[in-house]
Amino acid sequence: MSATLLHLDPGLPPRVPPHNDLVWGFSGWACRPGVRLSAATMVVGAARFPAAGLNTLRLDAEAAQRRHGVEPDLACGFWGLATLPASAEGGTQSAVLALEWTDGTREEWPAGTVAVTDTALPPPAEPPLAEPPLAEPPENAPAAGGPLVAIAMATYNPDRALFRAQIESIRSQTHERWVCLIEDDGSDDAHWQDIIEATSGDGRFRPLRNGVNLGFYRNFERALGRVPAEAEFVALADQDDRWAPGRLAALVAALESGPAGGPILAFGNMRVVDGAGRVVSETFWPGLDSRHDSLDALLMANAVTGCACLFRASLLRQALPFPALGRLAYHDHWIACCAAAEGTIAYLPQSLGDYVQHGANSLGYRRRPGLRLAAKLSAALALAPALALAAQSAAGRRRLAGSLKLLVSVPDAELVCRAAFAETLRRRTAWGGGSEGDAQRTATDTFLPGPRPGRRLLAALLRRGPRGRAFRGVAARLLTGLVIGRLTGLLARLRPPSAAER
Repeated sequence: MSATLLHLDPGLPPRVPPHNDLVWGFSGWACRPGVRLSAATMVVGAARFPAAGLNTLRLDAEAAQRRHGVEPDLACGFWGLATLPASAEGGTQSAVLALEWTDGTREEWPAGTVAVTDTALPPPAEPPLAEPPLAEPPENAPAAGGPLVAIAMATYNPDRALFRAQIESIRSQTHERWVCLIEDDGSDDAHWQDIIEATSGDGRFRPLRNGVNLGFYRNFERALGRVPAEAEFVALADQDDRWAPGRLAALVAALESGPAGGPILAFGNMRVVDGAGRVVSETFWPGLDSRHDSLDALLMANAVTGCACLFRASLLRQALPFPALGRLAYHDHWIACCAAAEGTIAYLPQSLGDYVQHGANSLGYRRRPGLRLAAKLSAALALAPALALAAQSAAGRRRLAGSLKLLVSVPDAELVCRAAFAETLRRRTAWGGGSEGDAQRTATDTFLPGPRPGRRLLAALLRRGPRGRAFRGVAARLLTGLVIGRLTGLLARLRPPSAAER
Protein backbone atom coordinates (compact mmCIF):
# COMPACT_ATOMS: atom_id res chain seq x y z
CA MET A 1 0.00 0.00 0.00
CA SER A 2 1.30 3.48 -0.89
CA ALA A 3 2.66 5.56 1.98
CA THR A 4 1.90 8.76 0.06
CA LEU A 5 -0.45 11.37 1.46
CA LEU A 6 -1.88 13.37 -1.44
CA HIS A 7 -4.27 16.31 -1.60
CA LEU A 8 -5.28 17.85 -4.93
CA ASP A 9 -7.20 21.12 -4.70
CA PRO A 10 -10.54 20.41 -6.46
CA GLY A 11 -10.26 22.93 -9.27
CA LEU A 12 -11.08 20.81 -12.33
CA PRO A 13 -14.75 21.26 -13.31
CA PRO A 14 -16.72 18.19 -14.36
CA ARG A 15 -17.89 19.91 -17.57
CA VAL A 16 -16.52 22.55 -19.95
CA PRO A 17 -17.90 24.23 -23.11
CA PRO A 18 -16.37 23.17 -26.42
CA HIS A 19 -15.19 26.43 -27.95
CA ASN A 20 -12.16 27.45 -25.84
CA ASP A 21 -9.10 25.83 -24.30
CA LEU A 22 -9.36 25.43 -20.55
CA VAL A 23 -6.35 26.50 -18.49
CA TRP A 24 -6.19 24.63 -15.19
CA GLY A 25 -4.16 26.04 -12.33
CA PHE A 26 -3.67 22.70 -10.60
CA SER A 27 -2.30 22.71 -7.06
CA GLY A 28 -2.07 20.52 -4.00
CA TRP A 29 0.40 18.87 -1.67
CA ALA A 30 1.99 15.44 -1.36
CA CYS A 31 4.32 13.84 1.19
CA ARG A 32 6.05 10.55 1.96
CA PRO A 33 8.01 9.86 5.15
CA GLY A 34 11.72 10.63 4.77
CA VAL A 35 11.65 11.76 1.11
CA ARG A 36 10.57 14.78 -0.92
CA LEU A 37 9.01 15.42 -4.29
CA SER A 38 11.52 15.69 -7.11
CA ALA A 39 8.87 16.25 -9.82
CA ALA A 40 5.11 16.58 -10.22
CA THR A 41 3.56 16.46 -13.70
CA MET A 42 -0.04 16.72 -14.84
CA VAL A 43 -0.64 14.46 -17.84
CA VAL A 44 -3.59 15.23 -20.15
CA GLY A 45 -3.74 12.85 -23.09
CA ALA A 46 -0.29 12.94 -24.67
CA ALA A 47 0.55 16.36 -23.19
CA ARG A 48 2.63 16.72 -20.03
CA PHE A 49 2.58 19.82 -17.82
CA PRO A 50 5.31 19.94 -15.15
CA ALA A 51 4.64 21.77 -11.90
CA ALA A 52 6.14 25.24 -11.80
CA GLY A 53 6.26 25.35 -8.00
CA LEU A 54 7.62 22.35 -6.11
CA ASN A 55 8.01 21.76 -2.36
CA THR A 56 6.25 25.03 -1.64
CA LEU A 57 4.77 25.82 1.76
CA ARG A 58 1.28 24.45 2.47
CA LEU A 59 0.20 25.30 6.00
CA ASP A 60 -3.10 23.46 5.49
CA ALA A 61 -1.29 20.11 5.17
CA GLU A 62 -0.38 19.85 8.85
CA ALA A 63 -3.79 18.78 10.17
CA ALA A 64 -4.11 15.92 7.67
CA GLN A 65 -0.54 14.79 8.26
CA ARG A 66 -1.07 14.64 12.02
CA ARG A 67 -4.35 12.79 11.53
CA HIS A 68 -2.50 10.07 9.66
CA GLY A 69 0.35 9.90 12.17
CA VAL A 70 2.88 11.52 9.82
CA GLU A 71 5.50 13.95 11.11
CA PRO A 72 4.40 17.36 9.72
CA ASP A 73 6.28 18.38 6.59
CA LEU A 74 4.77 21.61 5.29
CA ALA A 75 7.22 22.18 2.43
CA CYS A 76 5.23 19.68 0.39
CA GLY A 77 3.16 21.83 -1.96
CA PHE A 78 3.14 21.94 -5.75
CA TRP A 79 1.33 23.91 -8.43
CA GLY A 80 1.39 24.29 -12.17
CA LEU A 81 -0.65 25.12 -15.25
CA ALA A 82 -2.21 22.47 -17.48
CA THR A 83 -4.23 23.06 -20.63
CA LEU A 84 -7.21 21.00 -21.72
CA PRO A 85 -7.60 21.79 -25.43
CA ALA A 86 -10.98 22.62 -26.89
CA SER A 87 -12.67 19.55 -28.30
CA ALA A 88 -15.95 18.58 -29.89
CA GLU A 89 -19.08 18.43 -27.78
CA GLY A 90 -19.70 15.02 -26.27
CA GLY A 91 -16.02 14.19 -25.78
CA THR A 92 -14.19 13.62 -22.52
CA GLN A 93 -10.67 14.37 -21.33
CA SER A 94 -8.90 12.72 -18.40
CA ALA A 95 -5.99 13.99 -16.31
CA VAL A 96 -3.39 11.98 -14.37
CA LEU A 97 -0.97 13.38 -11.77
CA ALA A 98 2.50 11.79 -11.98
CA LEU A 99 4.72 12.13 -8.90
CA GLU A 100 8.44 11.39 -8.62
CA TRP A 101 10.27 11.20 -5.29
CA THR A 102 13.90 11.64 -4.27
CA ASP A 103 14.18 7.91 -3.49
CA GLY A 104 13.36 7.07 -7.13
CA THR A 105 9.74 6.09 -6.49
CA ARG A 106 7.24 7.02 -9.22
CA GLU A 107 3.46 7.12 -8.85
CA GLU A 108 0.42 8.02 -10.94
CA TRP A 109 -2.85 9.25 -9.50
CA PRO A 110 -6.12 9.93 -11.37
CA ALA A 111 -6.81 13.67 -11.26
CA GLY A 112 -10.27 13.93 -12.82
CA THR A 113 -12.29 13.62 -15.99
CA VAL A 114 -13.93 16.50 -17.88
CA ALA A 115 -16.94 16.19 -20.19
CA VAL A 116 -17.42 18.67 -23.06
CA THR A 117 -20.97 20.08 -23.18
CA ASP A 118 -22.89 22.93 -24.77
CA THR A 119 -22.48 26.42 -23.25
CA ALA A 120 -26.11 27.50 -23.47
CA LEU A 121 -27.23 25.92 -20.21
CA PRO A 122 -24.55 23.85 -18.48
CA PRO A 123 -26.08 20.92 -16.61
CA PRO A 124 -25.71 20.97 -12.81
CA ALA A 125 -22.88 19.09 -11.14
CA GLU A 126 -25.56 16.77 -9.76
CA PRO A 127 -29.29 16.50 -10.49
CA PRO A 128 -30.94 19.68 -9.16
CA LEU A 129 -32.79 19.50 -5.88
CA ALA A 130 -36.57 19.30 -6.08
CA GLU A 131 -38.18 22.72 -6.00
CA PRO A 132 -40.93 23.47 -3.45
CA PRO A 133 -44.41 23.11 -5.00
CA LEU A 134 -45.55 26.55 -6.14
CA ALA A 135 -47.96 27.92 -8.68
CA GLU A 136 -46.26 28.48 -12.01
CA PRO A 137 -45.36 32.19 -12.49
CA PRO A 138 -46.58 33.79 -15.69
CA GLU A 139 -44.08 33.66 -18.51
CA ASN A 140 -43.71 37.41 -18.93
CA ALA A 141 -41.44 38.40 -21.76
CA PRO A 142 -38.93 41.20 -21.13
CA ALA A 143 -40.41 44.63 -21.78
CA ALA A 144 -39.97 45.94 -25.31
CA GLY A 145 -37.62 48.81 -26.06
CA GLY A 146 -33.87 49.07 -25.77
CA PRO A 147 -31.24 46.34 -25.78
CA LEU A 148 -31.76 43.19 -23.73
CA VAL A 149 -29.65 43.07 -20.56
CA ALA A 150 -29.02 39.69 -18.93
CA ILE A 151 -28.47 40.03 -15.18
CA ALA A 152 -26.44 37.18 -13.69
CA MET A 153 -27.14 36.84 -9.97
CA ALA A 154 -25.54 34.30 -7.64
CA THR A 155 -27.35 33.40 -4.42
CA TYR A 156 -26.69 31.22 -1.40
CA ASN A 157 -28.94 31.26 1.68
CA PRO A 158 -29.67 34.99 1.20
CA ASP A 159 -30.91 37.20 4.00
CA ARG A 160 -34.66 37.44 3.40
CA ALA A 161 -35.04 41.21 3.86
CA LEU A 162 -31.88 42.17 1.96
CA PHE A 163 -32.71 39.81 -0.91
CA ARG A 164 -36.22 41.17 -1.31
CA ALA A 165 -34.87 44.73 -1.28
CA GLN A 166 -32.43 43.81 -4.05
CA ILE A 167 -35.16 42.14 -6.11
CA GLU A 168 -37.38 45.21 -5.80
CA SER A 169 -34.50 47.50 -6.81
CA ILE A 170 -34.04 45.41 -9.98
CA ARG A 171 -37.79 45.54 -10.69
CA SER A 172 -37.61 49.34 -10.35
CA GLN A 173 -35.02 49.83 -13.10
CA THR A 174 -35.89 52.53 -15.63
CA HIS A 175 -34.35 50.27 -18.30
CA GLU A 176 -37.03 47.58 -18.25
CA ARG A 177 -35.81 45.16 -20.91
CA TRP A 178 -33.88 42.66 -18.84
CA VAL A 179 -33.88 39.08 -17.61
CA CYS A 180 -32.42 38.07 -14.25
CA LEU A 181 -30.74 34.66 -14.26
CA ILE A 182 -30.57 33.60 -10.62
CA GLU A 183 -28.11 30.79 -10.01
CA ASP A 184 -28.62 29.47 -6.50
CA ASP A 185 -25.68 27.58 -5.05
CA GLY A 186 -27.56 24.88 -3.17
CA SER A 187 -29.42 26.96 -0.57
CA ASP A 188 -31.46 25.08 1.99
CA ASP A 189 -35.16 24.57 1.30
CA ALA A 190 -36.32 27.51 3.43
CA HIS A 191 -34.06 30.02 1.65
CA TRP A 192 -34.89 28.54 -1.76
CA GLN A 193 -38.58 29.01 -0.94
CA ASP A 194 -37.84 32.68 -0.12
CA ILE A 195 -36.14 33.10 -3.50
CA ILE A 196 -39.09 31.56 -5.36
CA GLU A 197 -41.63 33.67 -3.47
CA ALA A 198 -39.69 36.94 -3.90
CA THR A 199 -39.42 36.47 -7.67
CA SER A 200 -42.80 34.87 -8.40
CA GLY A 201 -45.23 36.65 -10.72
CA ASP A 202 -42.45 38.18 -12.87
CA GLY A 203 -41.17 35.88 -15.60
CA ARG A 204 -38.10 38.04 -16.10
CA PHE A 205 -36.65 36.35 -12.99
CA ARG A 206 -35.42 32.85 -13.81
CA PRO A 207 -34.12 31.04 -10.72
CA LEU A 208 -32.29 27.73 -10.88
CA ARG A 209 -30.81 25.78 -7.95
CA ASN A 210 -27.59 23.76 -8.06
CA GLY A 211 -27.56 20.27 -6.61
CA VAL A 212 -24.19 20.92 -4.93
CA ASN A 213 -22.44 24.02 -3.63
CA LEU A 214 -19.91 25.23 -6.22
CA GLY A 215 -18.65 28.43 -4.58
CA PHE A 216 -19.33 31.93 -5.91
CA TYR A 217 -16.61 31.80 -8.61
CA ARG A 218 -18.05 28.73 -10.33
CA ASN A 219 -21.62 29.73 -9.54
CA PHE A 220 -21.28 33.02 -11.43
CA GLU A 221 -19.70 31.10 -14.31
CA ARG A 222 -22.78 28.86 -14.48
CA ALA A 223 -25.08 31.88 -14.41
CA LEU A 224 -23.14 33.48 -17.30
CA GLY A 225 -23.45 30.22 -19.24
CA ARG A 226 -27.24 30.78 -19.24
CA VAL A 227 -27.08 34.23 -20.90
CA PRO A 228 -29.47 34.12 -23.91
CA ALA A 229 -28.00 34.62 -27.37
CA GLU A 230 -30.16 37.72 -27.98
CA ALA A 231 -28.76 39.60 -24.97
CA GLU A 232 -26.54 42.55 -25.90
CA PHE A 233 -25.28 43.36 -22.41
CA VAL A 234 -24.60 41.45 -19.20
CA ALA A 235 -24.73 42.77 -15.64
CA LEU A 236 -23.56 41.05 -12.46
CA ALA A 237 -25.66 41.19 -9.29
CA ASP A 238 -25.08 40.20 -5.69
CA GLN A 239 -27.93 38.91 -3.57
CA ASP A 240 -27.88 41.63 -0.93
CA ASP A 241 -27.14 45.00 -2.56
CA ARG A 242 -29.59 47.68 -3.71
CA TRP A 243 -29.49 49.25 -7.17
CA ALA A 244 -30.38 52.83 -7.95
CA PRO A 245 -33.34 52.97 -10.42
CA GLY A 246 -31.17 54.35 -13.22
CA ARG A 247 -28.26 51.95 -12.78
CA LEU A 248 -28.80 49.82 -15.89
CA ALA A 249 -29.74 52.83 -18.02
CA ALA A 250 -26.59 54.74 -17.05
CA LEU A 251 -24.26 51.80 -17.69
CA VAL A 252 -25.92 50.91 -21.02
CA ALA A 253 -25.61 54.55 -22.09
CA ALA A 254 -21.91 54.56 -21.16
CA LEU A 255 -21.29 51.67 -23.54
CA GLU A 256 -23.63 52.82 -26.30
CA SER A 257 -22.65 56.50 -26.40
CA GLY A 258 -18.99 55.95 -27.20
CA PRO A 259 -17.55 55.59 -30.70
CA ALA A 260 -17.48 52.27 -32.50
CA GLY A 261 -15.01 50.01 -30.78
CA GLY A 262 -15.53 51.96 -27.54
CA PRO A 263 -15.66 50.60 -23.99
CA ILE A 264 -16.43 46.92 -23.60
CA LEU A 265 -17.19 47.22 -19.88
CA ALA A 266 -18.47 50.02 -17.67
CA PHE A 267 -18.75 50.16 -13.89
CA GLY A 268 -20.02 52.75 -11.47
CA ASN A 269 -19.40 53.92 -7.95
CA MET A 270 -21.53 52.84 -4.98
CA ARG A 271 -22.37 54.03 -1.51
CA VAL A 272 -21.35 51.66 1.28
CA VAL A 273 -24.05 50.98 3.88
CA ASP A 274 -24.36 48.52 6.75
CA GLY A 275 -27.08 45.91 7.13
CA ALA A 276 -29.41 48.47 8.74
CA GLY A 277 -28.97 50.93 5.86
CA ARG A 278 -26.67 53.35 7.69
CA VAL A 279 -24.12 55.00 5.39
CA VAL A 280 -20.56 53.83 6.04
CA SER A 281 -19.05 55.71 3.11
CA GLU A 282 -20.45 57.85 0.32
CA THR A 283 -18.13 56.14 -2.13
CA PHE A 284 -16.86 52.60 -2.56
CA TRP A 285 -13.66 53.99 -4.06
CA PRO A 286 -12.29 56.95 -2.02
CA GLY A 287 -10.50 58.07 -5.17
CA LEU A 288 -9.63 55.09 -7.37
CA ASP A 289 -6.39 53.75 -5.93
CA SER A 290 -5.74 51.49 -8.89
CA ARG A 291 -5.92 51.89 -12.64
CA HIS A 292 -9.05 50.39 -14.16
CA ASP A 293 -7.98 50.90 -17.79
CA SER A 294 -4.73 48.90 -17.80
CA LEU A 295 -4.32 45.13 -17.96
CA ASP A 296 -1.02 45.53 -16.13
CA ALA A 297 -2.76 47.16 -13.16
CA LEU A 298 -5.90 45.03 -13.23
CA LEU A 299 -4.10 41.69 -13.38
CA MET A 300 -2.22 42.70 -10.24
CA ALA A 301 -5.03 44.47 -8.33
CA ASN A 302 -8.67 44.44 -9.40
CA ALA A 303 -10.43 47.81 -9.26
CA VAL A 304 -13.66 46.71 -10.97
CA THR A 305 -16.41 45.75 -8.55
CA GLY A 306 -18.49 43.03 -10.15
CA CYS A 307 -21.81 44.05 -8.66
CA ALA A 308 -21.34 47.55 -10.15
CA CYS A 309 -20.43 46.57 -13.71
CA LEU A 310 -22.09 45.90 -17.05
CA PHE A 311 -20.31 44.56 -20.14
CA ARG A 312 -20.99 43.61 -23.73
CA ALA A 313 -22.25 40.05 -24.08
CA SER A 314 -19.62 39.45 -26.78
CA LEU A 315 -17.01 39.39 -23.99
CA LEU A 316 -18.35 35.99 -22.89
CA ARG A 317 -16.74 34.43 -25.96
CA GLN A 318 -13.39 35.15 -24.34
CA ALA A 319 -14.35 34.79 -20.68
CA LEU A 320 -15.95 31.32 -20.79
CA PRO A 321 -14.97 28.91 -19.53
CA PHE A 322 -13.34 30.51 -16.49
CA PRO A 323 -9.81 29.30 -15.73
CA ALA A 324 -10.07 26.23 -13.50
CA LEU A 325 -8.78 26.96 -10.00
CA GLY A 326 -9.05 25.06 -6.74
CA ARG A 327 -8.14 27.95 -4.49
CA LEU A 328 -8.75 31.70 -4.24
CA ALA A 329 -10.33 33.27 -7.34
CA TYR A 330 -12.88 36.02 -8.03
CA HIS A 331 -15.23 36.13 -11.00
CA ASP A 332 -15.19 39.94 -11.32
CA HIS A 333 -11.38 40.00 -11.35
CA TRP A 334 -11.33 37.53 -14.26
CA ILE A 335 -14.00 39.42 -16.24
CA ALA A 336 -12.22 42.75 -15.68
CA CYS A 337 -8.95 41.24 -16.97
CA CYS A 338 -10.76 39.91 -20.06
CA ALA A 339 -12.24 43.36 -20.71
CA ALA A 340 -8.88 45.09 -20.31
CA ALA A 341 -7.27 42.58 -22.69
CA GLU A 342 -10.08 42.93 -25.24
CA GLY A 343 -10.83 46.67 -25.16
CA THR A 344 -11.30 49.60 -22.80
CA ILE A 345 -13.16 50.07 -19.50
CA ALA A 346 -15.25 53.09 -18.52
CA TYR A 347 -15.78 54.29 -14.94
CA LEU A 348 -18.82 56.33 -13.82
CA PRO A 349 -17.99 58.27 -10.62
CA GLN A 350 -21.63 58.74 -9.61
CA SER A 351 -23.16 56.30 -7.14
CA LEU A 352 -25.38 53.74 -8.86
CA GLY A 353 -26.56 51.88 -5.77
CA ASP A 354 -25.73 50.72 -2.27
CA TYR A 355 -23.14 48.11 -1.42
CA VAL A 356 -24.27 46.42 1.80
CA GLN A 357 -21.32 45.70 4.07
CA HIS A 358 -21.88 42.90 6.58
CA GLY A 359 -20.02 40.00 8.13
CA ALA A 360 -20.84 37.51 5.35
CA ASN A 361 -19.38 39.45 2.38
CA SER A 362 -17.01 37.35 0.27
CA LEU A 363 -14.81 40.42 -0.15
CA GLY A 364 -16.00 43.57 1.52
CA TYR A 365 -15.30 47.26 1.36
CA ARG A 366 -12.06 48.35 2.96
CA ARG A 367 -10.88 51.87 3.57
CA ARG A 368 -7.68 52.87 1.83
CA PRO A 369 -4.85 51.34 3.81
CA GLY A 370 -2.43 54.21 3.21
CA LEU A 371 0.83 54.17 5.07
CA ARG A 372 -0.29 51.56 7.60
CA LEU A 373 -0.28 48.80 4.97
CA ALA A 374 3.11 49.90 3.64
CA ALA A 375 4.52 49.90 7.17
CA LYS A 376 3.12 46.43 7.92
CA LEU A 377 4.47 44.97 4.69
CA SER A 378 7.89 46.52 5.25
CA ALA A 379 7.97 45.13 8.77
CA ALA A 380 6.87 41.67 7.57
CA LEU A 381 9.59 41.65 4.90
CA ALA A 382 12.23 42.74 7.40
CA LEU A 383 11.08 40.08 9.85
CA ALA A 384 10.82 37.34 7.20
CA PRO A 385 13.79 35.31 8.57
CA ALA A 386 12.40 35.46 12.10
CA LEU A 387 8.92 34.45 10.93
CA ALA A 388 10.34 31.59 8.86
CA LEU A 389 12.34 30.35 11.85
CA ALA A 390 9.35 30.62 14.21
CA ALA A 391 7.21 28.64 11.76
CA GLN A 392 9.52 25.63 12.09
CA SER A 393 7.94 24.69 15.43
CA ALA A 394 4.33 23.58 15.98
CA ALA A 395 3.97 26.05 18.87
CA GLY A 396 5.21 28.89 16.67
CA ARG A 397 2.78 27.95 13.90
CA ARG A 398 -0.12 27.93 16.35
CA ARG A 399 0.78 31.37 17.70
CA LEU A 400 1.31 32.81 14.21
CA ALA A 401 -1.51 30.92 12.46
CA GLY A 402 -3.48 34.02 11.45
CA SER A 403 -0.43 36.00 10.36
CA LEU A 404 1.05 33.10 8.38
CA LYS A 405 -2.23 32.56 6.56
CA LEU A 406 -2.46 36.21 5.54
CA LEU A 407 1.25 36.60 4.78
CA VAL A 408 1.94 33.26 3.07
CA SER A 409 -1.10 31.08 2.25
CA VAL A 410 -3.31 33.77 0.68
CA PRO A 411 -0.54 35.30 -1.51
CA ASP A 412 0.47 31.80 -2.64
CA ALA A 413 -3.09 31.07 -3.79
CA GLU A 414 -3.29 34.49 -5.46
CA LEU A 415 -0.11 33.83 -7.45
CA VAL A 416 -1.55 30.57 -8.81
CA CYS A 417 -4.77 32.40 -9.70
CA ARG A 418 -2.96 35.20 -11.54
CA ALA A 419 -0.76 32.71 -13.37
CA ALA A 420 -3.87 30.89 -14.65
CA PHE A 421 -5.47 34.22 -15.63
CA ALA A 422 -2.31 35.33 -17.46
CA GLU A 423 -1.93 32.05 -19.38
CA THR A 424 -5.60 32.04 -20.40
CA LEU A 425 -5.39 35.63 -21.65
CA ARG A 426 -2.23 34.80 -23.57
CA ARG A 427 -3.98 31.91 -25.31
CA ARG A 428 -7.29 33.63 -26.05
CA THR A 429 -6.21 37.17 -26.98
CA ALA A 430 -4.52 38.23 -30.22
CA TRP A 431 -2.24 41.13 -29.29
CA GLY A 432 -0.67 43.05 -32.09
CA GLY A 433 2.72 44.70 -32.23
CA GLY A 434 3.65 48.13 -30.97
CA SER A 435 3.75 49.54 -27.47
CA GLU A 436 0.22 48.44 -26.56
CA GLY A 437 0.84 44.80 -27.43
CA ASP A 438 4.19 44.92 -25.61
CA ALA A 439 2.47 46.31 -22.50
CA GLN A 440 -0.11 43.51 -22.54
CA ARG A 441 2.59 40.87 -22.86
CA THR A 442 4.61 42.46 -20.06
CA ALA A 443 1.54 42.33 -17.81
CA THR A 444 1.05 38.59 -18.34
CA ASP A 445 4.79 37.77 -18.23
CA THR A 446 4.89 39.00 -14.62
CA PHE A 447 2.82 35.98 -13.53
CA LEU A 448 3.47 33.25 -16.10
CA PRO A 449 5.45 30.29 -14.71
CA GLY A 450 9.17 30.71 -15.09
CA PRO A 451 12.38 31.37 -13.22
CA ARG A 452 12.81 34.03 -10.53
CA PRO A 453 9.18 34.94 -9.80
CA GLY A 454 10.34 37.16 -6.94
CA ARG A 455 12.53 39.18 -9.29
CA ARG A 456 9.61 39.63 -11.71
CA LEU A 457 7.34 40.80 -8.88
CA LEU A 458 10.01 43.23 -7.71
CA ALA A 459 10.39 44.55 -11.26
CA ALA A 460 6.61 45.07 -11.43
CA LEU A 461 6.68 46.85 -8.08
CA LEU A 462 9.38 49.23 -9.31
CA ARG A 463 7.98 49.71 -12.82
CA ARG A 464 7.32 53.31 -13.73
CA GLY A 465 3.89 54.53 -14.69
CA PRO A 466 0.57 55.49 -13.07
CA ARG A 467 -0.53 52.12 -11.72
CA GLY A 468 -1.91 53.28 -8.39
CA ARG A 469 -1.41 52.43 -4.76
CA ALA A 470 -3.47 49.24 -4.93
CA PHE A 471 -1.14 47.86 -7.63
CA ARG A 472 1.96 48.56 -5.56
CA GLY A 473 0.33 47.36 -2.35
CA VAL A 474 -0.63 43.99 -3.88
CA ALA A 475 2.78 43.60 -5.57
CA ALA A 476 4.50 44.23 -2.23
CA ARG A 477 2.18 41.79 -0.45
CA LEU A 478 2.74 39.03 -3.02
CA LEU A 479 6.51 39.57 -2.91
CA THR A 480 6.49 39.48 0.90
CA GLY A 481 4.50 36.24 0.94
CA LEU A 482 6.82 34.67 -1.61
CA VAL A 483 9.95 35.58 0.42
CA ILE A 484 8.53 34.30 3.73
CA GLY A 485 7.23 31.11 2.11
CA ARG A 486 10.54 30.37 0.37
CA LEU A 487 12.56 30.97 3.56
CA THR A 488 10.22 28.80 5.61
CA GLY A 489 10.39 25.98 3.08
CA LEU A 490 14.18 26.26 2.80
CA LEU A 491 14.63 25.97 6.57
CA ALA A 492 12.27 22.99 6.62
CA ARG A 493 14.32 21.22 3.93
CA LEU A 494 17.54 21.86 5.87
CA ARG A 495 16.05 20.42 9.06
CA PRO A 496 17.27 16.85 9.65
CA PRO A 497 14.52 14.18 9.64
CA SER A 498 13.05 13.32 13.02
CA ALA A 499 13.17 9.87 14.57
CA ALA A 500 9.59 9.22 13.42
CA GLU A 501 10.52 10.08 9.82
CA ARG A 502 13.64 7.87 9.95
